[in-house]
Amino acid sequence: MTDSNEDQRILTILSWNVNGFNRKRSEVLHHLSLLKADVVFLQETHVGPDRIYKTGSIKIQDLECDYMAAFTVFKGSSRGVAILFKNNLGCGGFNVNCDEKGRFIIISCQIWGHDFVFINVYNSNDEKIKLADFTQMSTYIPCSAYLVIGGDFNTVMDADLDKTSNLRNRSHRKTFDALQCFLENFNLVDVWRCLYPEAKSFTYFDGKGQSRLDYFFLQTHSLTSVSACNIHKRPMYSDKEEYVSDHAPLSIQIQTDGPKWQFDSCLLEDKACMEQLSSIIEEISQINTKRNEYMWPGVKVRLVCEAIAFQRQRSHQKLSRHSGMIELPQEMDQGGCPGSESSIEVLHTPNTSSQTLLNFLNHLHQTERFEDIKSTLITVLSEPVSRKEILHAILTLPQSKSLTADGLTVHFYKRYACKIIDLLQAFFNQTFDLKPIKQTVFESLCQGINDHTYSYDIQHRFSPITTFNTDYKILALILAERLKSVIEHILNPGRSKPHISVLDSISDRIPVLFISLKLGPGALKWPYLFNSLKSVNLPDRFRSMLKLFLMADHRSQGLRVECPLTPLLVSICLLPLINSINSENMILGPKVQEETIQSAVDEDRALIFLSNSNEALDSFEKMLRDFIETSGFIIGERCSEVFIAGSSGFSLGKDKL
Repeated sequence: MTDSNEDQRILTILSWNVNGFNRKRSEVLHHLSLLKADVVFLQETHVGPDRIYKTGSIKIQDLECDYMAAFTVFKGSSRGVAILFKNNLGCGGFNVNCDEKGRFIIISCQIWGHDFVFINVYNSNDEKIKLADFTQMSTYIPCSAYLVIGGDFNTVMDADLDKTSNLRNRSHRKTFDALQCFLENFNLVDVWRCLYPEAKSFTYFDGKGQSRLDYFFLQTHSLTSVSACNIHKRPMYSDKEEYVSDHAPLSIQIQTDGPKWQFDSCLLEDKACMEQLSSIIEEISQINTKRNEYMWPGVKVRLVCEAIAFQRQRSHQKLSRHSGMIELPQEMDQGGCPGSESSIEVLHTPNTSSQTLLNFLNHLHQTERFEDIKSTLITVLSEPVSRKEILHAILTLPQSKSLTADGLTVHFYKRYACKIIDLLQAFFNQTFDLKPIKQTVFESLCQGINDHTYSYDIQHRFSPITTFNTDYKILALILAERLKSVIEHILNPGRSKPHISVLDSISDRIPVLFISLKLGPGALKWPYLFNSLKSVNLPDRFRSMLKLFLMADHRSQGLRVECPLTPLLVSICLLPLINSINSENMILGPKVQEETIQSAVDEDRALIFLSNSNEALDSFEKMLRDFIETSGFIIGERCSEVFIAGSSGFSLGKDKL
């Protein structure tokens, strides 16, 4: 339940088809205690009705070994499922539902202050569950809850890896298709296969062969909480040479509290550890699978588990302290940096630099080829992520001592950059390919207002990319670099640079009130942001991905201050204010190079120039109030300035604003 760090809490959840509970009760409970299971899913309990409990009811019972259990009541010879809880878990808020035919049980509760929804399934061969019926339940699952689905599904996920028999099961395809659809609807992954995509291991044993029929499924965003997943040996009776069941137990461990184990930089200096982790990465990278976008989240958990095990095995050895210097990946040591003669040159990337692209866009604008401009923007922003983009982003990541959600540090990414690039590419590009699914997760933000100008059609209710970890930062850097390459054209069409140095060109004879506004992005309203993104004709695909990024935490609004995309998005949101000022006849700015300049955008700062302080300032103040009310932006007092350029003709200070 807990590990050596008292601040950490690790919940061990076990699933086991026991093929009859009552007649082997003591053996089952004894083995559960040996495996230190906190929550247990049992299938084929064979609990039938009696004088108190009728068929289709739920039987609540205290068991030995300090377990409390909820059983479905069906027949004494078939089916039946149960979920057991250790009494010392302090569970609360129980809500229990079950299938009257003894095929599944659903329990929602709180453990250690966290919401859990446990679904234990026995998909019997004689009467299959309609998994599609579970879909309607998704709207009742708390957004913050751990959804844990496990049990015996009586089908294999991969015919090559999950069974030894060559016999064909005619009903398998239908059952498998229904299970796949169920997993996609809930954004679930097979935890064991995610961690061990190359391994063969089985949970069911009979005279015809061996199969893996027992699973734990978690939503992809919960994978970072997994600290272990194991298929255990089948236990035998203590007094005879027979197995307790024809199924083997399966367990997962979920860390709910405490600091996540972080990859120790000292391990990078251990040759044996590096060879072991490199071998795992290379072997998994070569696997051909239809769902390779889910490989990287699983590989991360696997690497952490392997590193922890390796560290424990070598705990008696004294590891040399890491010097703190960042080394380039070994594949790049021999002149292998971007642009040099090496294998890196084969990495796909557009040949145009940001400046070349800007010049091309300016040329299109001057020749009024606006459709070509739009086409260029769509291409640049929406094309799949290239391997070279990923490599460049990794190598430019700043070092950070802060804890990461998945335990893998920036140092680790830089050390293994070339080895993990293929896994990351598949993982990132799945965000471009996900089909939009209408969700109601963010209805509370709308407060009942039916606003059709934007939509919360997030591609998935939960996506692994929304976790603010190193993956998030890498992809954010890539998207920011792309957006930066076209942002100057959007903000200043036809001009390669904004007038950010306009003060140096103002005549001394003309007094100018110069206002520099730095806006705090944390309070930005989503409707205003999404409408701003739409107004500058960013491609739908790119905007959808930005929603996925920005709305990772649906409980609050506003942009992440530390995200590379934030300054660029703020500058886009400033456009309505800038356009209002530039179209206001009452506001007259100075002339620079024969062009009147009233306002400009310098990254996430608005620059306003007023040559007529009285009427112009009143007009500007009204625009600013409307802008702040609509957008939600907050003006940072420490980051905003008001001063006078040119001859002294004004007597205004900061207090005027």
